[in-house]
Amino acid sequence: MAQVTIYQFQVYDIQSDEIVKSKRCGTAKAIREIVGGEILEDTAVEVEESVVRSDIPGLTAINFDPHARTGFQTAVKR
Repeated sequence: MAQVTIYQFQVYDIQSDEIVKSKRCGTAKAIREIVGGEILEDTAVEVEESVVRSDIPGLTAINFDPHARTGFQTAVKR
C-alpha cells in the first residue's frame, strides 16, 4: 500500500473566535484547500494512504492517532 505524509494543522474556529488545532490530520494538499488551514510542519508522519479516505478527502477521521498500533507489525521502515 502507498504511503503519504500527513500533518496536524490549525484552523480558525468561528464558534470560539480562536485559532485551534484540528482534531484531524491531513495531507498538505488537503490542508491548503481549507480556508485558513496552517500546517504544523514538525508533526509530519508517514501513514498508509487508506487512512486519509474519510468523509473529507485528504483528511483523517476525527481523533485519528497516527502513532497507535493495531494488528500485527508486517514491515519495518529502514
